[in-house]
Parts: sequence; C-alpha cells; structure tokens
Amino acid sequence: MNESKEKPIIAITIGDPAGIGPEIVLKAMKTEKVFDQCKPVIIGNVEVLKFYNELLDVGLHFHLINDIQNAKFIKGTVDVFNMEHVSIPEIKPGESNPMNGIAMLKYTESAVQLALKKEVHAVIGGPHTKKSVELAGVPFDGYPGFVSKLANTPQNEHFLMLVSDNLRIVNVTLHVSLRKALTMINKQLIYHAIRATYQTLKNLGIHSPKIAVSGLNPHAGEGGLFGTEEIEEIVPAIRKAREEEINVDGPFSPDTMLLEYDKNKYDAYIAMYHDQAHIPIKALSFGKISAMTIGTPIIFCTVGHGSAPDIAGKGEASPESLLKTIERLM
Repeated sequence: MNESKEKPIIAITIGDPAGIGPEIVLKAMKTEKVFDQCKPVIIGNVEVLKFYNELLDVGLHFHLINDIQNAKFIKGTVDVFNMEHVSIPEIKPGESNPMNGIAMLKYTESAVQLALKKEVHAVIGGPHTKKSVELAGVPFDGYPGFVSKLANTPQNEHFLMLVSDNLRIVNVTLHVSLRKALTMINKQLIYHAIRATYQTLKNLGIHSPKIAVSGLNPHAGEGGLFGTEEIEEIVPAIRKAREEEINVDGPFSPDTMLLEYDKNKYDAYIAMYHDQAHIPIKALSFGKISAMTIGTPIIFCTVGHGSAPDIAGKGEASPESLLKTIERLM
C-alpha cells in the first residue's frame, strides 16, 4: 500500500487475550515509528489492554472510540475500538479457554467489517490460539478461511501469502492433511492462486509482477517419471494465466525453486502445500514474517507467529513481526 497524501488507517486486533497479542500491540504502539507510518486503531477490550499495560509497565494511555472518526492518533495514546460486549471477566495469560477464542473471532469480525466499509485501509490480526476457538466449538482453520467467509469470498479463491522482505510465498493449499492436499490440487485452484497472487502484487505497487510456480512432485515430476500432476494440472493452469498476459513461469523443482530468490528474479513464488511454503521461509526469516490473506476484497495481514502461551504475560514477547507487518503495508 502506498498512501502518498495521507497515512493509512490500520485496524490492529489484539488476537487471543491470553496470548502475546496484547503485549506486542502495546509494545508496537510505544514506538514512534508506527505513528510516523500509519494511523493505528486497536480492536479489542480496553480492560485487557489495561491489564497488560499495568502488568508489563508499558506506560500507555487509552482513548475509547466507537467510531473511527473519533480517533485522535496521538503518540503515547492508544485509540481503542472497544469491544465491551465481549466479556473478559478474568485474564489468565497462557491459558486457553472458549471465552478467549470467541473474543478473538469477534475482534477479527469487527475489524474486517470496518475494512469492508472502507473506514480503515487494512487490517492486521493479532496472533490467535486455535485451541481456544476449538474449545468454543467453532470450526476454524486459520485467518484466511475465516476472513474469506466474512468477506463473502469463494473458498477456492482465497489464499495465504507469507512475506519476508523480498520473499513472498503463496500456498495453494493450507491447513489440511497432506493426503487431502493432494486431492485438492487441480488446474482451477492453481489458476486462482496465480490470479490472486498477481492482483495482490499489483495492489502492493508492483507494476509488472513476475511469478514462479512450484511443482508438486520431486524434480517437478521430471516429465512424468515421478508423477503426472505437473503435466495434467500445473502446466495447464500456468498456460491459462499466460493467456491473460500474466508473467508466470514453472513448474520448478520444489527443492531448488528458491535458491536464487535474493536476486529478485521473481516477485512471488507459489507452492502447492503448507510445508513447501512454510519450511523455507521460516528457516530463512522466522520472527520477521507477515502472513497476508489474499484473494479477498480487503487487505488482511497477521504476524508470522502464534500466540506463544508459554511466554504470555512475562514481558518477553517481541513486537518485531508486528512492526514489520505494519511497515510492509505502507
């Protein structure tokens, strides 16, 4: 995102109230550069924020709003879109429970609605705890699926893009078993992933995006020797995208596709399943990753790590990934 005239308004949720989300949000709001880059509005319970503000001695002040137009955007003061109807009677850092799961979903829903109404330019979701959502009895496979439902985006048209500096990797399939992923991979889904990647890169200000697509099998099938998915599904998807003048190459052997990513030959890479994407980028940049939901009508990102219940409330959490995510939206 590039707002040349006015800094963008970014809605940032606190994620799971019992995780490190509130802590990293408070620490990020304490830094001056955030306010130099954007106009942040925090979505969550102000009582949760006050609890961690006092516990960790952060020293921030809070300004409650129920309308974005009432935000002040003053350094040292946090504008909080207060979700007072989500009751958090007792906060126990590090403990999963249904209440926290429901709260995280409500924060996310409120932020997404603000983006859909164009009251904010983008949303950053705080780290969630999948266990808390499961305890609440709500089906949840991560932010991309949840956000796409809120935005009425078809399930086969939203994807996850992992970002770290000049490395961007998109998952064709995500949080499913490897066995299920193999049944899901087809030319239409791969084509939608290429299209969503291309449009996202354009939205990020890259005028002529270049995209690389991974194979599924060892050595990208080696001409059918190790599998035919490349011939039957991946190549036809690439060909269809090229017919729409999308600059896309592949399929490349999964084990060598990223060897020269730092030479900026490609603006994004598309992987077929979770570990193809997550292992290399986490090995290279763990702690500095942003996760972007693409294919929906809004810009939605989250940090590249979880809610870290083992260190929640101890003052040890780093806001670096959140700060990087904010920076990447500028």
